[in-house]
Amino acid sequence: MPSRGLTLAAVAAIVLGAGLTPHAQPQDAARKPSFGALRGLEPGAFVVHKQTVPVEIVLIGFDHQGVKGKDVLALLPDTYQPVVRYPQFYGLNGRDMGLSYEFDYSVTRRGNGFERQFFQFLSRAGTEGPPTIFQVGYNDQANNVLDVTGPVLFIDGPRVERWLDDHDHSSSKGYKIYFINWYGRSDFRFHVYTKTDDPDPDTGHNFGNRGSRAMNSWGGTDSRTWFYDFSAGPEDNTTNWVVDVQDLDGDGVAEYRMPPIWEYAANGYRALSELGTDMGLLTRYVAINLLFTTSPLYDPLNTAPGPGGRRVADITMLEDDPGSSGLASMNPAFAQERWRRFQPYYRWQTALRDVNPIDAGAKNALDTFTLNNVTPGCWQSIGSPFAQPFCYFAENLGTYVPEYRPHDYVAPVFSFNTTEAGLGAQFGLLGFADDNWVDGTQSFVFTFGAAVYRSLGYGFTGTTIHEVGHHIGVSHPHDGWDSEGGFDYGPGGDLYFAWAGDESDTVMHYLGLTNEFGEHNRDNMYRWEMAGYLNWSNALVADILASPDARRVAFAVLTADLLAEYAKNQFRQWDYLEAAASARGAYLTLVQAAEEIGVSSARLSAARRLLPPELIERYVCRPRQLQESVVAVVR
Repeated sequence: MPSRGLTLAAVAAIVLGAGLTPHAQPQDAARKPSFGALRGLEPGAFVVHKQTVPVEIVLIGFDHQGVKGKDVLALLPDTYQPVVRYPQFYGLNGRDMGLSYEFDYSVTRRGNGFERQFFQFLSRAGTEGPPTIFQVGYNDQANNVLDVTGPVLFIDGPRVERWLDDHDHSSSKGYKIYFINWYGRSDFRFHVYTKTDDPDPDTGHNFGNRGSRAMNSWGGTDSRTWFYDFSAGPEDNTTNWVVDVQDLDGDGVAEYRMPPIWEYAANGYRALSELGTDMGLLTRYVAINLLFTTSPLYDPLNTAPGPGGRRVADITMLEDDPGSSGLASMNPAFAQERWRRFQPYYRWQTALRDVNPIDAGAKNALDTFTLNNVTPGCWQSIGSPFAQPFCYFAENLGTYVPEYRPHDYVAPVFSFNTTEAGLGAQFGLLGFADDNWVDGTQSFVFTFGAAVYRSLGYGFTGTTIHEVGHHIGVSHPHDGWDSEGGFDYGPGGDLYFAWAGDESDTVMHYLGLTNEFGEHNRDNMYRWEMAGYLNWSNALVADILASPDARRVAFAVLTADLLAEYAKNQFRQWDYLEAAASARGAYLTLVQAAEEIGVSSARLSAARRLLPPELIERYVCRPRQLQESVVAVVR
């Protein structure tokens, strides 16, 4: 990252140019360095970093649908303050993220010339094929408005995202949502969107070729956009191919879905007058809450390595299937590269060891967890057999994970290569990033593999990338926090349509279409860490300045101050990677200074609170198709 290197060199030049020495001696009173007014750091202060976030809602092809901008805007939030989600499940607040967004909305329409170019591009970009099984299923509904006819166009979603980004230029300081309608034009073609260029790294299976992965939206590959095409599909992911039934799971609550555009009609699934409101729902509960300005699952700073330290994913493969080796479907170098590209300001390392066969203690933990074993265990003090892997490995961690260097952060990953029978009651579970069963702080990562999983395309590597993503703070794109409403939600009931968030570029979705962390992941992570490191720096510098030996580290304090000032400037410029890297640089500089003069910062010590009596539902990753029959999975 050359720009950051130049920045650090410039910082050193500025500090040295000021005539300050890094180690002024106490007896040199006449030349005692003066800190003056710090410009980037605010000693002892907790700062909420505020940003105005422009959100442009662009309508393409809705000239005759009567969509009113006020209907789209009516449900949108004025502000968003991210929270650490997992402590909320315990009734705790977690660390204040120190971020506040204020939205500046606009609703605009593109002219006839732009629409003509865009729909001509879609016609050229698509590859013809037969209707998907879900489009056929829609045709078989008793109350469908029309029948989808082939050949259908299969259009690469990222290619459409790039076209919009290239042909609809705007400031990089903001987000865009495109709502698209091709239906009703003379050149309309039934179509779906796909992503087929990133197969599973272990099995080579290309999930993008499945009919269940045909989509009507996409975004976040390399841009701050997301498009939703009401005239695409119908599709499986949001189950909008079903129009005969509103309560899909029979629990008495209708699953709210966005039907295809032709179903907004007097004889259709929803009234045309509701179209603008549905756009507002998608904007708030998918684009804003889950993609653009989302909240972390866990506190990312809990996994921060210290000065010179590494972020280590330590993987223990536990072999519970004599007929296969889990090592054959785990590629640690591939995973490490994805994490490094996501957070290049950390030194990533992976380690992999094989326990073959699985030892008795780990086997008992697996069998208790899967309910294949009903004997007592350490879980009893917690109250759920689901806790058995956590409590077992917490008590025996040194048996599996070696000692690392003091400033390293180690994420222990325990991977069970087992069988369908070995998965027992947990069949369908790929993995989960567990918390500590105390206060919502991340603990261990557990992943699961079996021959039946591999036959369906799932290896260990993609699951491990995903679960470590949770461990370092990233949520699914189909669940999150509504800031103004003050509630956590997933895709169900009135917010079932939140599944649409999975149609974005991120390894954190359930569709298996990418092994990367996308632009929306990057923006959010870098903002979270920038604000966190700056507030940690403010706390630490206050303790340093209170020390009688503060003058000995004047150079470090001023260097950290300039780095903090630069981080704030880059945040204002929407260069979030530089902002996060510089804020971390400021913090590490202060940590080393504090260690040099023996300062221990009480302000950085977080109080721990006990688990309430009731247990919470664990946050696990069960792709929906794995809960269905094998025949259904491969569709």
